[in-house]
Amino acid sequence: MPYFINILYAIFNDMITIISATNRSGSLTAKVAGLYSELLSQINVENQIMDLCDLPADFMFSNFYGSSTQPFVDIVDRYINNADKFIVISPEYHGSYPGIFKALIDCVGGENIKTKKVTLVGVSTGRAGNLRGMEHLTALFHHLRAEVFSSKPKLSEIHKLFNEAGEIDDSDTLKLIQNHLKNFIAF
Repeated sequence: MPYFINILYAIFNDMITIISATNRSGSLTAKVAGLYSELLSQINVENQIMDLCDLPADFMFSNFYGSSTQPFVDIVDRYINNADKFIVISPEYHGSYPGIFKALIDCVGGENIKTKKVTLVGVSTGRAGNLRGMEHLTALFHHLRAEVFSSKPKLSEIHKLFNEAGEIDDSDTLKLIQNHLKNFIAF
């Protein structure tokens, strides 16, 4: 195959894990993750959603300091080890990101994340779109030696972007997300 075709083949065969970085059931973060998945599927990019609501209830106590359980190992294999790229969609919790996500990263460990490509999406009901949380997550992933994509959409006043059907119907936001995905796929 010509070089250009090989590059396109590699780009479009990456498995992308979309991480809804909260364990709050029915969250707007999970809805944004669903939108990202839907848009990726429309352009035939393989993806999966990791919803932290699905983590074992005791994962942070039973999968730490060298110990692990099979259900957690299976989750890590599926969503972390088998992924080439991550889209981390994080709500703002007290000026940062959710502790449950930090606990997950602590249990997963850096070896499973280093050299992978990551993009961050901030979600907030406030006006800053989790700006500080994106800075904190960037520092975390740099420490883990992951490649962090420079474009980090900050979806502020997220509750106002959804219509009665639970869909984002703001055309500017949809264009922002589509452009973000196009550039991240090529990253």
